Amino acid sequence: MDKLPIVIGTTRYLPDFIKPDEARQRTPQHGTRFEVPSAVQDQLGLWVSGVGYSTANMGHSRNRVLGTYAAVLVRGGRMKFESGPSGRTVLEPGSLVWLFPDIRHDYVGADGPFSEQWLLFGGHTADAFRRHGVLSPTKPHVTFGSHPDIPRLFAQLHEVFFTGGPLSVPLASAILHQLIVTSHGLALGLSGGDGGEEADATIRKAVRMIEEEATTGVTPESLAARLHLGYSTLRRRFKQVTGYAVKEYILRVQLRRGKELLAFTRLPVEKVAAGAGFADPFYFSRLFKEREGVPPSVFRQHETREHG
Repeated sequence: MDKLPIVIGTTRYLPDFIKPDEARQRTPQHGTRFEVPSAVQDQLGLWVSGVGYSTANMGHSRNRVLGTYAAVLVRGGRMKFESGPSGRTVLEPGSLVWLFPDIRHDYVGADGPFSEQWLLFGGHTADAFRRHGVLSPTKPHVTFGSHPDIPRLFAQLHEVFFTGGPLSVPLASAILHQLIVTSHGLALGLSGGDGGEEADATIRKAVRMIEEEATTGVTPESLAARLHLGYSTLRRRFKQVTGYAVKEYILRVQLRRGKELLAFTRLPVEKVAAGAGFADPFYFSRLFKEREGVPPSVFRQHETREHG
């Protein structure tokens, strides 16, 4: 991993877990920084209020309760984690656990000290992620193994937050949004990597099939039959994993293809509709206007001007 400078006050240094081995003895063992989100940041719905790390931690007091959300990244050593909704587990290096307001939790080193990075955050967007199961107290952790995105995003977030200044909170919050979505994708097995306990190979296959065949007449019923699933089972599992109904995801891919054809070809709208998988061009036009706010012809005029 690249060296990422961290600033606390006027002292600039590299944290232990991203420094060369020969310089580790000169690295502080702990670092924290806190900010107070502004009223505007609160209205935007997602904010980071603190970050930190420890390179020789044995754990926190038992029955700990936070007033905000948090995320803990296990960088080295093993960590025993427990909360009421999720039970007990041992997290290996390359694990991320989300903590929730007003939910008691406990974590300690499983075999001795462990290295961690953490962040505190909140906002109504975080609450929405929780309501929709993207962040879940019953399944709060994901193991990403060698997948690079989680540690990369954590390092970027720490860098901008420790650097400080008026943009530190909004920049960190933007990275946090990506971190939450990436973690959710890994947990569901939709982002590659070394796994994810909730990975569902059948639904991943269904997603690939829709992406490849949505414009050629695939239907939820035909998809269920080819995957050897009952239709109701496919609907339930697909919604659980992706957040979309099967039919909605098919329409999403079809409309995306329609937008591409409108923007980059001169095909008439009727042929655009057919190319996007719609047998009825009037239905395509009506649906397109409902979703995009403008009819296909107006969308094309705008995109033509944009692209010259």
